[in-house]
Amino acid sequence: MIKPVAYFKPDSLAEAVEALQNENARPIAGGTDLIINMRNGTENPGLLVDVKGLDELDVFSANGKSGITIGARVNLNFLIDDAKLRNICPVLGESALSVATYQLRNRATLIGNLCNASPAADMAPAMYVLGAGVVITGPHGERKMLISDFITGVKRTALGKGELVVKVEIPEIPDGKMAFLKKQRCRGHDLATVNVAGIADPAAKTLKICIGACAVTPVLLKGTDELYRETDNVDELADRAAELARKSIAPIDDVRSSAEYRRDMASVYVKRLIRKICS
Repeated sequence: MIKPVAYFKPDSLAEAVEALQNENARPIAGGTDLIINMRNGTENPGLLVDVKGLDELDVFSANGKSGITIGARVNLNFLIDDAKLRNICPVLGESALSVATYQLRNRATLIGNLCNASPAADMAPAMYVLGAGVVITGPHGERKMLISDFITGVKRTALGKGELVVKVEIPEIPDGKMAFLKKQRCRGHDLATVNVAGIADPAAKTLKICIGACAVTPVLLKGTDELYRETDNVDELADRAAELARKSIAPIDDVRSSAEYRRDMASVYVKRLIRKICS
């Protein structure tokens, strides 16, 4: 049962920031994670600040390879359906399609998925390999930071009191292939046992791989560019990247999987990812 909570719907971003400075206030847009957390008692906000009506957060631009901006109101189905986005950055739509169900994706947002800061968040690995950053506004003005710095632990972010993320900015999109893969326990909706995203740019000889659900935050593998430059054999690259993944992650035993199984699946899915984006 959800405990009684105060509710406020601001008319402007400035009003939202002011309201969020109240003790135990939380912003809500889609609410697909927050409402569940309130229902099971892991979160008990005193005030919900409803930002889904703010036009300042309903922004989206995809200027070819020069970059993408996604506001806090943009839902996941939009990322799946937008033809321009599918063309220039398909890994976003692939990641979004793995989240929940169609009905929930009409409410769920990219920024909500990131701010929930689950280690298994399906949108996070793509954000890491794309070098995306968040734009944060609050009582002390605006600031920017990389997603990899923003997510600081399990259900923890770098947001301060009165702050909220207004948009995600993705810099220049690399050439080459990109993909998202996910291991889950059953078909349909399920949280990730392991998820991986990667981008391989053969012209620049750069390879970015991020693994989710295998540590307290997503793990962006270090040294993959060097591996990519050292061999043209895809099978050898896959084996070496899989071994690097096994050494880089820190999985745990939980209700979805043992740590040992996660480590094995991370290896398998990195190999599959390499063969998909480097062939």
